[in-house]
Amino acid sequence: MKKIWPMILIIIVFVSSCVIYLPPPDNYPPPTSETYSEYSLDYFYDYLAEYGYWLYQPPYGYVWIPEVNLVRWRPYSYGYWVWTDFGWTWISRFDWGWATFHYGRWGWSPDIGWFWVPGDIWAPAWVVWRYSRYYIGWAPLPPSVRFDLRIGLTSLPSSLPAEYWIFVDNNYFLNSRLHRYILPVERNLTLVRKTSLRARLEVRNQVVHNRGLDKYIVEQDIQKKVRKYELTERNSPGTTRVRINNVEIFRPKVKLSSTSKPKRVVEKEKIKNKIEQEEIIVSGEQKSVSNPQELEKVHQEEKKLLEQSHQIELRALSKELKEKKAQARTPQEQKQVEESYRQKIRVVTQEHEQEKKKLIKRQEEEKKKVVRQKTKKVKKKEKKKRIE
Repeated sequence: MKKIWPMILIIIVFVSSCVIYLPPPDNYPPPTSETYSEYSLDYFYDYLAEYGYWLYQPPYGYVWIPEVNLVRWRPYSYGYWVWTDFGWTWISRFDWGWATFHYGRWGWSPDIGWFWVPGDIWAPAWVVWRYSRYYIGWAPLPPSVRFDLRIGLTSLPSSLPAEYWIFVDNNYFLNSRLHRYILPVERNLTLVRKTSLRARLEVRNQVVHNRGLDKYIVEQDIQKKVRKYELTERNSPGTTRVRINNVEIFRPKVKLSSTSKPKRVVEKEKIKNKIEQEEIIVSGEQKSVSNPQELEKVHQEEKKLLEQSHQIELRALSKELKEKKAQARTPQEQKQVEESYRQKIRVVTQEHEQEKKKLIKRQEEEKKKVVRQKTKKVKKKEKKKRIE
């Protein structure tokens, strides 16, 4: 027995010497859970009250509706994308963007439009992606899709409404004026069919990463390297700053509380009235123009984007046809290839004609709405003069 103990000690020493510390890989950021201060949910309630309205919306509780007046505004439409240590990060142009595009979720209701549900987990962007060789799309994750900080997404949003999605030509994806190149919503149904879903929200070092869209695929599409930005902490809320290779963003730790509530809660009927009076924008509507001339400019840009998108697909099909014909071994094979691609071109052209008809119909309705708005304003001025 005495001879066995020295052998056991030698084995223990040898095994313990094989246990080494493995640091996180260099391309992953270090843990940051202790680098920023903790705030209560009341901070969200107070800060956002200046920029919109809080109301009670079952089953989510208190939700926030922004008071925005921009061309066809939707979440993640007025800003741009950059690549950081945490994946694709949304840079909002709003003072309140640090909160609503990085915490919580966006939902949509026919009666109140887009609304934001508070959350306590920070992410570079709460979106999922769609991708093809020609188009990139993204959509806000709705509140119904669950996320667990230990494992990530617990379900996939496979049936998001087509109106949720925002699509751009791949070449415009990293443009800092991204909203100028968003394709008309009439294209969405077609592009949802022609793109594949990419949903990849990972948790590393207790921080969410959004890497659903492969950076290297984007680099191949735009034929240049995607710049990497370093995320740095900002001490106060406000518009996210991008300086050289740094992104300065306010991202406090948030503590949820069942007892917290907004100091001022608006009745849902009041919100509905404001929407009817066109003081708040809802999904897919045009409310930022004040006269027919401005609206006509917006409409012409939409038609131009739609036509460009159609031409991109036709040129791609023509290129593929030439390549396939060159690979064909016999005249019979060439004939089959030609017939196949003629059919594809016919389908794309038919889709375009249908989308164009829908676009024109919607634009005609918007023209009537702008005229009604102008008439209302004139009547209000006349009434005010009579009272005076």
